[in-house]
Amino acid sequence: MQDLRYAFRLLRANPGFAATAILTVALGVGATTAIFSVVYGVMLRPLPYGEPTRLVALWTNSTKAGSRLFVSAANYRDWREQNRTFEDIALVRSIANFNLTGVGEPERLQAGRFSANVLSVLRVAPMLGRGFLEEENQIGHDTVALLSHRLWMRRFNGDPSIVGRTIQLSGVAYTVVGVMGPEFQYPTRDFEIWVPNTVNPDEYKLRAPFGFLAVGRLKPGVTLQQAQADLDAISARLARAYPGSNQSVSAQVVPLHEDTVESVRLALSVLLAAVGCVLLIGCANLANLLLARAAHRTRELTVRAALGASRGRLVRQSLAELTPIVVVGGALGLLLASWLLQALLPLLPASMPRVEAIAINLPVLAFTAGVLALTGLLCGLGPSLQAARVDLASSMRESSRGASAGAARTRLRRGLVIAQIAIVVPLLVSASLLARTLGELRRVDPGFRTDHVLSLLLAIPRTKYPTDHEVAAMCQRVIARVAALPGVESVGAVNRLPLNTSGSIQTGPLEFDGAGRAIDRLADADYRTVTPDYFRTMRIPLSAGRSFTDADREDARASMAETASATNMVGMIDERIARTVWPHEDANGVLGKRFRIAFPGMPWVTIVGVVGHVRHTGLDADPCPTAYWNYLQRGQDRMALVIRTTGDGDPRQLIAPVLAAIREVDPDQPAYDVRPMDDVLERTLAQRWLNTLLLITFATVSLALASIGLYGVMAYTVTQRAREFGVRLALGARPADILRLVLTQSATLALTGALIGLAAAWLASRMLRSLLFNVPTRDIVSFALSALVLATVALAASYLPARRAARVDPISTLRAE
Repeated sequence: MQDLRYAFRLLRANPGFAATAILTVALGVGATTAIFSVVYGVMLRPLPYGEPTRLVALWTNSTKAGSRLFVSAANYRDWREQNRTFEDIALVRSIANFNLTGVGEPERLQAGRFSANVLSVLRVAPMLGRGFLEEENQIGHDTVALLSHRLWMRRFNGDPSIVGRTIQLSGVAYTVVGVMGPEFQYPTRDFEIWVPNTVNPDEYKLRAPFGFLAVGRLKPGVTLQQAQADLDAISARLARAYPGSNQSVSAQVVPLHEDTVESVRLALSVLLAAVGCVLLIGCANLANLLLARAAHRTRELTVRAALGASRGRLVRQSLAELTPIVVVGGALGLLLASWLLQALLPLLPASMPRVEAIAINLPVLAFTAGVLALTGLLCGLGPSLQAARVDLASSMRESSRGASAGAARTRLRRGLVIAQIAIVVPLLVSASLLARTLGELRRVDPGFRTDHVLSLLLAIPRTKYPTDHEVAAMCQRVIARVAALPGVESVGAVNRLPLNTSGSIQTGPLEFDGAGRAIDRLADADYRTVTPDYFRTMRIPLSAGRSFTDADREDARASMAETASATNMVGMIDERIARTVWPHEDANGVLGKRFRIAFPGMPWVTIVGVVGHVRHTGLDADPCPTAYWNYLQRGQDRMALVIRTTGDGDPRQLIAPVLAAIREVDPDQPAYDVRPMDDVLERTLAQRWLNTLLLITFATVSLALASIGLYGVMAYTVTQRAREFGVRLALGARPADILRLVLTQSATLALTGALIGLAAAWLASRMLRSLLFNVPTRDIVSFALSALVLATVALAASYLPARRAARVDPISTLRAE
């Protein structure tokens, strides 16, 4: 307690030192705690299910498709019946939409379809009511629903009597049988309602499509490898029994936690490493401050030793003096972390999983305590040991031993500065690589124009509009009503909006009639259904032929059950298909040729137009060419409206009139995800933008801390060598010579640290490969730019101490001698 009281007196006597030291700790601890809170909540916190380590996600591997696929109902049934390593396997269809009506404004709900055993596999129970019964998975018995806690509170005011009541979902009465707890958000937090998962019997016969998620619980003691081997054996038997559908098809077993966070694992790991570097640099700065203070207190420590203080006593006192700095800095760091989290959470992209688990909780506080202990150890150990190395005789006469102790402190401080600079360089390089990647992505042409376009999504209920004809007629009425609004230039619709990855994925093989070359089939193409004015609204260029027209009526539609001789369907293709299938013909040369979905019984489609290629999946991915169908001939019940405005006004001004127009057509039809296309484009870059912003921030803070450390060392060096510089000037040295001498010493420190840092960045940059786009991992521009920034900052940090050294008065120095 005596040591602590003395430590507080020292801080009060040196408020500048106290403020700098405490803020250094607060900055490092606060940033580290905030990012660790995100990492823990998303990546490390156990899933909110019973014994979550035994839960796995099951996927289909297809060597033909070259990627991981969802699961077919037939394969799921065989896996469940034939396996020996699972307690049970459940089936989920994650693509479902319901329009909630009859309770306030109509609202679209993201819904999941659960097999009756999902909750038992996850080992969770509803907060109110019950889960689904086995018989409710049968068609005709499936009009029951589970509500999410968020939906229950938002739309039903948390009324416990909701259990047993009926609600209207897309025009059908569903009985609410239960309400889930607030932590249950499966498969993602977007799901607000769940209904039984009924499977069409034809899906068991065709063993397709691959449209389900599967989640399983391993038996106690079963390893992941054993489960994988078990399903591999089943897959081999299925391949022999069903060569048409299961050849080259296998199962993949992935821990559910890993499967949930896989998409963000690398980005969060990079951010955690970056903020760890900030903490280390802060520790080095604080250690330098403590070393400088110890140097000024050499006489005091000598007197204490002369009065009988042992080395252990001096070390204990030195560490005790650090305690108030660490405690106060840690408390401020927690406040800073809380503020940073509040600022960071709204910036997290919508695709970030488990955001609801991010908080400053007990494990995070334990982490912060560990960080503070580590900070105290790293910052205080070196200065404490230096303080304990007191030679009474040499210190009293200020002879050689004292000089050697000062030299040891100087070497340690310079070593800390070199370490700081070495840590900064990889951060600068990484920030530069991500910034260049973001710039490259913004230069990518998506194939359409996003300016002055408003977009929204519609889920048209089949219960109310059961046929393609009725769905198309409803869509026509909405388009006509919206197109009549003032300020609207054109209106189009597409079943899946470009760059919007929500919703089902419609891809598959295409075959071509009369291709005239060896390749008459594409293994994977994107299917889109559009209205006639879609291409004009989105400014997708028409390369040849025409767009769809109202003459391509639904009465000209060939049924999917018709034979291959059907020729009355029309379609359009993009330039990539045209160049791939007909490389020796121009765009006009492919008009009149035919294609179809490469499945038995699918009708041929005559090509009437060729349009530019669109990056539908993302700016950084361009996997598939695209074929387009007319919505009057291939109806879709999920459509996205795109509205191009006249003039330069903000398309958001049209939101209210457009929603009113839709309600005039159908008062029970909600629209959702209403936003300008510019926002849709920015949303695809949200994760990269946030990663880049945070890394640039950490790199900037680290560079500032390192430059402060370099400035402190050079200022200390100038103070210690002031007598030497005065003698040099008295003997004829010019001020410019002294300036050059100090700058050279500073440049040596910076260059040494930079070389170490560049080597580390060269080795570590390969970790960023999956986060980069059109930028090599060892990009010379990024490395050169980082070195230039570091050199400029180092020069600026060293110039003031160097100028002070050049202005030493030799007369005053000689008089002192």
